[in-house]
Amino acid sequence: MILTLHPETPQARHLERIAELLRRDGVIAYPTDTLFGLGCLASRKKAVDHIQLLKGRDPKKPMSILCSDMEMFCRYTRHLDTPTFRLLKQMLPGPYTVLLPASREVPRYLQNKQVVGLRIPDQPFCHALVSLLGEPIITTSATLPDQPMLNTSWEIEEELGHALDLVVDCGQPLGVPSTIVDLSGDEPLLVREGAGPWPL
Repeated sequence: MILTLHPETPQARHLERIAELLRRDGVIAYPTDTLFGLGCLASRKKAVDHIQLLKGRDPKKPMSILCSDMEMFCRYTRHLDTPTFRLLKQMLPGPYTVLLPASREVPRYLQNKQVVGLRIPDQPFCHALVSLLGEPIITTSATLPDQPMLNTSWEIEEELGHALDLVVDCGQPLGVPSTIVDLSGDEPLLVREGAGPWPL
């Protein structure tokens, strides 16, 4: 089922409905600033496992966490030094996934060698939903391995609708993956070129 929201000012009643769905281990497809993502509450392992199964992903390959703002972002990583924080302020919100040392708040199933992927998309729906929830959601592209990119709500409904609780239509993503930058070591490392320019 597709639920259409206003792209700039998503309606509160629809956001409440989606939040309630996610609190009951629901799984949704939703637009970010880069691609359509599959999402659930990061704290709900049952729902996370459902997404892993749907995507045919190796469970050892963790998914990223989508935060609403820097305050939430900082809860899921260990202390940030000043140069790293300054760099993040230039990148976020925006089309970047950042790899950082995981804090104790990050569930084990979302860590890879104590590193977590974090995002703050520049997208009103993502910000509004996660702010309402007060906790992050999972973000992994809605495209299945070795399949053409799914970048409209209708394509996703047709291909994956049977396995999802809801497809959110709320603006059109760019259609290019996020740029992944590893900031967990001594020097920033580009992992994947994408929508965000690098170096800054």
